Amino acid sequence: MKILIQYIKPFKGLVLLAFLLAAINQTFSLFDPMIFGKLIDEFAKNPFLDPAGNERTQAMFLKGVGNMLLLLVGTAMVSRIAKAFQDYIVNVIIQKFGAALFTDGLKHSMQLPYQAFEDQRSGETLSILTKARADCEKFISYVINVVFGIVVSVVFVSIYATRLHWSIVPIYIGGASMIAYVTNLLSKRIKVIQKNIVKETTSLAGTTTESLRNI
Repeated sequence: MKILIQYIKPFKGLVLLAFLLAAINQTFSLFDPMIFGKLIDEFAKNPFLDPAGNERTQAMFLKGVGNMLLLLVGTAMVSRIAKAFQDYIVNVIIQKFGAALFTDGLKHSMQLPYQAFEDQRSGETLSILTKARADCEKFISYVINVVFGIVVSVVFVSIYATRLHWSIVPIYIGGASMIAYVTNLLSKRIKVIQKNIVKETTSLAGTTTESLRNI
């Protein structure tokens, strides 16, 4: 993780911007069901009575529905625009990060003594470098696009739920904790399988490279 952070430091400005855009995207996407629920509660149940019980004219009804629909469109636009810029910034980060990581890995490989390659096929080294770059890029993309979005959602829902009823928050957090626990158990098994896959893939890449070169 320390090595990963060292490579991220030169792009910390872009990373913070990506986190900000992710927060805007996730927050405004959560406004959508809130506004839609308010639209149903205030205008669908009693079209010509406001929440206070006062009569509402047709013009007031159409104006209120129109304002709600404009809010829905506005929140959707802000969310989509933030998402588009977020994806662009994340792609810039992972491309620059991946290039730096791959270049340094290749430089290090070139400086290794000859003995390090005696029992290793040339394709294996390239496969390891490519795999390391791809996995690190996926990790950065996952943290910004998924994990951070989940954190924002949990905080947002928890704050909003306290306004409705206190019991919603512990139920929500309890369910999220159970999902996290099950996911952690499954990930341990997946990690073992993934190691075997990487080992076999690296060996296959080395064998294929040596076979093609011999041919």
